[in-house]
Amino acid sequence: MKQLNLYSWQGVSLNGEYCSGYQLCTHREQGEQQLLAEGIITYHFKLKPHRMMKVWQLKTLIVFFQQLESMLNAGLTLSASLNLLMSNQPSLAWRIVIELLLKKISAGEKLSTALSQWPQIFPPTLPALISAGELTGHLPNSCLQVVKLLEQQQAMKEELIAALRYPCITLLFLVCTTTGLLTFVLPEFALMYQSLNAPLPYLTQLLISAPQYLNVLLPLLCIITALVLPILHYCEHRYPTWKRVRHQLLLSIPLLGEVWRSRQLSLLFSTLSSTQQSGLTLLHGLQLVAGLFTSPLWKKGIEEVYQRLHHGEKLSQAMAYNDHYPPLSLLLIRSAEETGQLDNAFSQLAIWYSNQASTLSRRLTQRVEPIMLAVSGGLVGGVVIAMYLPIFYLGEALS
Repeated sequence: MKQLNLYSWQGVSLNGEYCSGYQLCTHREQGEQQLLAEGIITYHFKLKPHRMMKVWQLKTLIVFFQQLESMLNAGLTLSASLNLLMSNQPSLAWRIVIELLLKKISAGEKLSTALSQWPQIFPPTLPALISAGELTGHLPNSCLQVVKLLEQQQAMKEELIAALRYPCITLLFLVCTTTGLLTFVLPEFALMYQSLNAPLPYLTQLLISAPQYLNVLLPLLCIITALVLPILHYCEHRYPTWKRVRHQLLLSIPLLGEVWRSRQLSLLFSTLSSTQQSGLTLLHGLQLVAGLFTSPLWKKGIEEVYQRLHHGEKLSQAMAYNDHYPPLSLLLIRSAEETGQLDNAFSQLAIWYSNQASTLSRRLTQRVEPIMLAVSGGLVGGVVIAMYLPIFYLGEALS
């Protein structure tokens, strides 16, 4: 999916009037064609530097749909709500998006249709949920379901960042400390011992020569990395089997694979819960879920479930063919199918696997912490021992 860019333009309408504005598009030609379709001939079309990836964050989407839901519940029309949101929006890019939404809605388009034209901003699930609200006449409720879904995704993202923060900080501290000792401290000790003609132990000699080896190995490692990463990137996009095998290996890693499985299941069931509560069919919901997953392993599994459902099987039976889904989820779904409460079952499973992912993430962090401390203590302690070990030979050198 290509990234959206922000362009400023100036042009002339078919009536000969001067006009100017901003346009969101993936490239210049696309923007000029869109304006030409509106009867505007551009003579100035310039890329405007803007941090677009930061603008379309989940937090911003959550606030947008929260405010829209509140205004619609207060009795405002959709156009009036969007006008009010646009006038109070500090971000230029978002003001442009809302302005374009207003134009499309004024031209007779539905909100869901307008949202679907920017998949880089609004993932496919969001327009589908909004479309369900438009069909049932409960647009505020659909906005609320969108907010719940986005908040769950944001919570999973924050938990993942929190779980990785401590190991990354510890690793950075370890690298900086070891590099500083080897580069600045150890050479000074080596010069002092050499001036006293003190024999150096093997460990000290090894560490003194380490920077020389690093000067040779680091450029080599950089070259190898520069060659290997593009090859891996090409294989991942050219051969889906490569990515599928990598994810299969990830699932087999103790604890880490369980964390990833729980997060994927939480995303699956939270999305299905939102689509069910918005009035979408189960088949339509599975189509949207398959589009959310970037892992070919999970995408293929969901597509297989969709095909079996399409041929008349129950959801619990279709899921039983795949080992991604634990017996607990199959049992709860089977019970919900008999009572007709699938949306409640999906909601309970989403909460269950979200909590399980959080618990497993904390457990993983707790297990990594002592390993990181032991490694950092061993390396720093080894360097310190290597620096002070020659002191035992100073007596012989001085005598």
